[in-house]
Amino acid sequence: MYVRPELPATVFVDAAGEPIPYGDRWGIDGPPERTYSRTRHPERFEPLIAVSRALVDHLEATYDVDVEVTEGLPDDAPDTIRDFEHGQVRVVRTTTVVPRHGLCAPLVIAETSFPSVLVAMGAAGLERAPACGCDACDESLEASAEELENLIFAVAKGRYQERYSWTEGIEIVVGADQGARWSRTPRQAADKERVDALKQSQRLRHGERWMPWPARRDDAAGTWDDAVDESRRRSRLAARSGHEAAVEQAIERIRRRLRAS
Repeated sequence: MYVRPELPATVFVDAAGEPIPYGDRWGIDGPPERTYSRTRHPERFEPLIAVSRALVDHLEATYDVDVEVTEGLPDDAPDTIRDFEHGQVRVVRTTTVVPRHGLCAPLVIAETSFPSVLVAMGAAGLERAPACGCDACDESLEASAEELENLIFAVAKGRYQERYSWTEGIEIVVGADQGARWSRTPRQAADKERVDALKQSQRLRHGERWMPWPARRDDAAGTWDDAVDESRRRSRLAARSGHEAAVEQAIERIRRRLRAS
């Protein structure tokens, strides 16, 4: 069972020496203009690194996955993470978690010098904890840790889904126990790298949804049985054939109506 590392109860103070109530700083008037794009105490997010590593340990102990840790950025890092580096912000450590079943979404978790944690999900998803980090957004350490956990568990439990279509662009859903969060990036505004990665992923998955990660196996092979994979393949083919038959029947009904009119 995953247990969040204890978060330090560190108190940060403002210029007047008063404690800063992160997460509840601004009233109905909103944050002052000067607080945008400024972070006085980015070090308050440092414990998120320990949270992310505890999550990786939990994933490795619970699911049938391969884990690889790289100092800095690996050569095959997703473009979504590589493009995040700017100015003095650098990726200092990257952990790649790949399920051993091809229909499960992979994870790439990167620690940055901000400090923050980047999470690349599936083929095109990218989130960050904290989501912004500036003083105006007023994110607390606790809320950022919870969001990081929600992201990781959404992928492992098959609650993260993504799709690309010509009409809708990139659509992403991140589910959680309290509900789901949906976002859409129109085709014209989407990065070509994300679009290409998602289109390729959909082709390899034959358009199927990401599955929940399989539980860890303790046998020597550490992979799914061929019989299990074959059974799943046949089930998917049968379902696809049934869908195609239903479409053909619907088209034939429309044709008959047109001939009768």
